[in-house]
Amino acid sequence: MLLKLLTLPVSAPIAGIRYVLEKVGEVAERELWDEEPIREQLILVNEAFEEGRLSEAEFRERETELLARLREIKEYRRTRAAQESAGAAVDERRSVVIDIPDELK
Repeated sequence: MLLKLLTLPVSAPIAGIRYVLEKVGEVAERELWDEEPIREQLILVNEAFEEGRLSEAEFRERETELLARLREIKEYRRTRAAQESAGAAVDERRSVVIDIPDELK
């Protein structure tokens, strides 16, 4: 058994750890730039203000923060989409070869 463990390539566990870390990073990235929790917080803040649990000043301050965060997320998505489309345009460059028949030369 020990001999089997010693013969395993060292890169196997590292590759597994790298895969897990990449997946964790992808999930964190999605959650960081998700608009839905911010929208839910806006609704809750609005409800709290309407029910009198928040003063107008507190409401305006919190609303301003949340709206700024939504703008930040939208700007990030716009920038990311532009970068991805620019990268796709570069990656999709192809050379075209046109064979002209001898009769047309």
